[in-house]
Amino acid sequence: MTEIAFAAQDYRADQTFASAQYRYVGDAATGWLVERDGAPLLRLGPGYRLLRVRACGVCSTDLARHHLPFPLPQVIGHEVLAVDESGRRCVVEINASCHARGLADPCAFCRAGLPTHCPRRITLGIHDLPGGFGPWILAPVAACLDVPSSVPDAAAVLIEPFAAALHGVRMVDPKPGERVAVLGPRRLGMLAVAALAGVRAGMRARGQDFAVAAVVRDPALLPLAAQFGATEGHLLGDGVADGAFDVVIDTTGNPDGLLTALRLARREVHLKSTHGQPAGGVRHLTEMVVDELGLAPFPADEPPAGAADWDRLRTGRRPRVAWLCRREPPAWLLARADVRRGTASALAAQFAADADGLPRADVAVADDAAGVDAAVRPRAGSEEPLVRPRGLVLLHPQTATAGAPLLDAVVRRGLRLSTSRCGEFAPALALLASDSELARIGERLVTHRFRGEQLAEAFATARSRGCIKAVVAQEAP
Repeated sequence: MTEIAFAAQDYRADQTFASAQYRYVGDAATGWLVERDGAPLLRLGPGYRLLRVRACGVCSTDLARHHLPFPLPQVIGHEVLAVDESGRRCVVEINASCHARGLADPCAFCRAGLPTHCPRRITLGIHDLPGGFGPWILAPVAACLDVPSSVPDAAAVLIEPFAAALHGVRMVDPKPGERVAVLGPRRLGMLAVAALAGVRAGMRARGQDFAVAAVVRDPALLPLAAQFGATEGHLLGDGVADGAFDVVIDTTGNPDGLLTALRLARREVHLKSTHGQPAGGVRHLTEMVVDELGLAPFPADEPPAGAADWDRLRTGRRPRVAWLCRREPPAWLLARADVRRGTASALAAQFAADADGLPRADVAVADDAAGVDAAVRPRAGSEEPLVRPRGLVLLHPQTATAGAPLLDAVVRRGLRLSTSRCGEFAPALALLASDSELARIGERLVTHRFRGEQLAEAFATARSRGCIKAVVAQEAP
């Protein structure tokens, strides 16, 4: 049985910090009791290990934490570099899922290879589990990865956002000859540029190529974007034409960024922002990112066998479709899918009761913004979606789009919206370890460093235009 007591700063709903006394008691085999100011706060089951935090990055999700639907106060911070009991450096994947905890009885999502969407999970520094802006964390045992010796601390502390960026780039799947833009390359965006550059290098080795564009408001960011691998740079409002890029990756962390991305993209907008606010006429856009849901047009005519949207949803059975439209579903869909009609909340209950596979619909078809929001969060007070992780919400051709520019772009122009969040750390670590130039991302990106007791100052600086990336150090290297 291990016991550790320490002081940490809680983040509160009014965006201030307050010191609190924490105590962890337990072990990996039997679980842990977390106390705050002498009162029980959280009881964790088995599958967590105690790590000492060395450093933690400040990201846009931290700055928008008060908008997210999880209780406060909390010790936040999830971009963690830590050391274990033997002094080895490690990074921590943030989702405490059944898989990450090594549980013998995993949920359907972990069994299906979707541990980042485990409904039993809590999330380091975001949802319940105290995070890396304190000196100690409790980390899922299978989520701790050793840092290769060739990866410096400055890069290792960025592995969580770099892995997320790499995951998003792989989902976008740039095609030869395309122009892919990163909108708002600062914290996460510069890492998206770096990930695109890495994918581009592999493509060029096969005799193919695509352009990597950085689109910024601040001209001072253009040289940095070039260092991270951008092949072209553009200032917003400086002659950047509508539809200038095939794909736009929105990393702005700002609801207005989506509107700009919709204007600039021809094929796809990929959203990485989790700002917790409505955007583009949709209330639950952040939740779409959390669930990695896509938004696309519903085909006016029957798609051919092997069409991309249906191919990606292969599950070994007919796709489950939640039909939320006022109009009747077409005959071809009824022949190819398990189509169910009703309210989103009623259909969510139906799918939840199904014993075969994931307890969700694979696809929802909506015809207005309210239907999109209902597909994402069908029941008030519940974070469970109607559509399964990495599923699709399709918009009927007769969707009402007034006041919803996102829906209008999908229905009128055929634009697609894709989303992503957490990525796997192992391939990101391997890429950093194999490329000494890429391993310099930390020294290039981190502009401000703070001590653990300077959290309020770190957050104020991170919100300023002069800061690209801030890191808070709990322990000297």
